[in-house]
Amino acid sequence: MRTIMATKLKVFCTPFCPKCNQLLAHLNKKKADYISYDIDKDVNARKEAVKIAGTDDIESLDKLPIVVVGDKVLYGFDKKEIDKYLR
Repeated sequence: MRTIMATKLKVFCTPFCPKCNQLLAHLNKKKADYISYDIDKDVNARKEAVKIAGTDDIESLDKLPIVVVGDKVLYGFDKKEIDKYLR
């Protein structure tokens, strides 16, 4: 199976989230094309993350990081799943 990444990944995270930091380190190691939004500092990014997740209680529901690839939304850090979009 070959997956082609057509769009840049959008990553919604906070600096205090261990899974977020693991994801960002992994993306940097893979030299992935992504843009990261700190939802603690960027009000508009937080609003977008809340809309995507369907709740404003993102942190306590363990939704972070939120990764958007095109119309696909991934929650948390699943290395194998993320790697499908990095080819």
